[in-house]
Amino acid sequence: MSILLQLCSDQPVRRVVTGEALVVEGDRTGVLFVVRRGAFDVTHQGSSIARITEPGSVIGEISVLLETAHGATVTAAADGEVHVVSHPVECLSTGAASVEVARILAGRLNRLVAYLADVRAQYGNAGGHLELLDEILSELSYGLPPSVDPGSEREPDPYY
Repeated sequence: MSILLQLCSDQPVRRVVTGEALVVEGDRTGVLFVVRRGAFDVTHQGSSIARITEPGSVIGEISVLLETAHGATVTAAADGEVHVVSHPVECLSTGAASVEVARILAGRLNRLVAYLADVRAQYGNAGGHLELLDEILSELSYGLPPSVDPGSEREPDPYY
């Protein structure tokens, strides 16, 4: 059993049915979810990003930590259950929970940086937007959090 499942075992359980949205992109719930069982599809602006199936996976941590709206929609791809952590900052104030969430986020960042470095090695000299990879990798690896809101000049994010 994952550390987060153990730490959240006293938190309420919510049952979800296939097709039910757990979080909706742009909404602010202030809630953290820990997967007990099931499968959950993550989409951003209608594009599929990931499928979460691992018990102990966490949903909503980025919006909780950054105090922002959810950046993606998470929908049940199969019936399942999640622990609902309605006071996530309090929960993450315990050492074990915060370290586990930090490990999860660090793992994601590490995989993202490795992927972008591989893309840079293969296509970095192709010109166009790929020339930005050096700057992106530097910011992801060693930069401070950006002081700007997400979005772009070509398609501003309406939620920020």
